[in-house]
Amino acid sequence: MKISAAIRNAWKAYTASFGETMKFLLVEACLTLICLAPLLFLNQKGMAVWACASAVLWVLVMIPARMNAALAMRDGLRGGPLCSPVLAEGKNYGRKLGFGLKRLGFLILWSAPLIALAIEVRIHFSGDIDSFTVLRMIKNDLGGGDQLRGILTVAGMIVAALLTLMIGCAFHSGARHAFAQGDPGLVKHHHGKILLAWLASLLSILPMILAVAVTVLRYLPVLSDLNGLLMKTVELPSTRGTLVILGAGVLLTLPLLPLRSLIPAAFVDGLRQAREPREERRTSRRTR
Repeated sequence: MKISAAIRNAWKAYTASFGETMKFLLVEACLTLICLAPLLFLNQKGMAVWACASAVLWVLVMIPARMNAALAMRDGLRGGPLCSPVLAEGKNYGRKLGFGLKRLGFLILWSAPLIALAIEVRIHFSGDIDSFTVLRMIKNDLGGGDQLRGILTVAGMIVAALLTLMIGCAFHSGARHAFAQGDPGLVKHHHGKILLAWLASLLSILPMILAVAVTVLRYLPVLSDLNGLLMKTVELPSTRGTLVILGAGVLLTLPLLPLRSLIPAAFVDGLRQAREPREERRTSRRTR
């Protein structure tokens, strides 16, 4: 299965009925907001503990819902409706939850560098430490006396940890779609191409990527004089302009989110179609 063929099939399913695609996006957005709603408790004093319900809802609702979404995408790639009752069905709930939790465990392993980095930051910068002390520690401990080098070292560590997690997400991106095909082992020996399919799917969120890149470039000059920033002698770029750029990126990306998921789904669906003729040939040989 070629990546280009997967992109074509995903685009065909995405554009077959734009209304169905947007309804699919709306259902997924509603489920996500339901799971995140308990985070509103963080705005109330003494009720922050109830925000933990968000994690519980994410496990019990969102993980099976993602498996249902994979089933809906499978049907959409085969000419069926992308938005259907399958998005909210409870059939095989325990099996879907168990499979999703297993993948979540793998992603936690991939996020180990990020977790370790967070713990390290917590240990070194906990307590009442002012900004100048933090900058001095970064300059002396990580930059060898060069503040910019220290900041770039910290940024590099963060980027490396995030890239490791992203690679993990890409590596396992085909798992739920293989489950939807009824063959969890379908993706074995194909993780390299699945990773490439996941990278290709990032083209669908290019507006958001460009918006983030422009925002980073706007703030890069500030890095050369962080002391001036803390002393308020350096002027930051307009916050309103930054919000406009990021808002435009989000608005342009939202309608394309289903396409991002459809590309890995189309690749896995192609693997299944390629396997079917081989299975038929084996069956015919056995019956001779």
